[in-house]
Amino acid sequence: MTTLSGRALHSGALSTVTFTPRREDGLGIRFLFPGFDAPLTARDLTTLTRSARRATRLTHPETGAVIRTPEHLLAAALFFAEAPIDITCDAAELPGLDGSAASYYGVLNALCIDREFSAARVREYETDLHWNHDGPEGSIRAMPHPHFAVDYRWTSGEVHQHFELSSVLDAPQAVLPARTFILLEDWMRLAGAHDLLAGADLDSGLLIAASAAQFIEGKAKLPWACGTTFPLLHPQRFRLEGELARHKVLDLLGDLALNRLALPRLRLTIVNGGHALNHLLLDALQKHGSGPADTPHQGSRRSEGTAS
Repeated sequence: MTTLSGRALHSGALSTVTFTPRREDGLGIRFLFPGFDAPLTARDLTTLTRSARRATRLTHPETGAVIRTPEHLLAAALFFAEAPIDITCDAAELPGLDGSAASYYGVLNALCIDREFSAARVREYETDLHWNHDGPEGSIRAMPHPHFAVDYRWTSGEVHQHFELSSVLDAPQAVLPARTFILLEDWMRLAGAHDLLAGADLDSGLLIAASAAQFIEGKAKLPWACGTTFPLLHPQRFRLEGELARHKVLDLLGDLALNRLALPRLRLTIVNGGHALNHLLLDALQKHGSGPADTPHQGSRRSEGTAS
């Protein structure tokens, strides 16, 4: 048994996630949250009602029980869908930790190594979906591809970042460590908002200025904003080149995992997307009838290779 604890990003509640290995039973990874009478399997994730408000929110359609900000955990869980591990959270919202999925992946990977479970893999499923969207949620072009891939561009004001994930097996090192971020204007607007960012601190992610003028303004208004290099307003450094775009891909992986902990064989070209756009893509996939087999062990091909 292993635990991770910390403040939930939006509610501010102390939250603890416990990882408990089981004997092999063919059910794969499962999730248990307050208000849910039984563990959620990969298939059960598709039965939850989805919404997006600066994060993904899942609701039980009958009881109204809620799961908040599961996307980072789910992105890590993609690589361990077949592992017999129960993941239990004692609060409705998961801990924000450092704003990335690295800790979740690290715990799951260590448990699999220690218990000699099969190496981490990602399940992918076939789809012939062609889908384009251009709206306030961002723009996306989705086309069938031999494997999942994404080309992501993010821009705000004077900040432009680009990242391309050509193989999902690169994600543990190239995507999962990327931290969440917020623009200064959004931070100022949402400060004190009910049930948003109540658990945010300097270690929760990155505060970004969209312009050099905003960078100077932020440093003048916020005494703790002691960053020295635009666009970062606090003394963190980028962990990865293009970290902002990489984190958007992390969120995308976590949201797409809601379709039974698997990824579609699509090439996605995205500009300024987020959770709302991710959910629209999920809607399109599910309406199209695209998805993997019901359980990790039934009929779905895996990506070639393993994640380290």
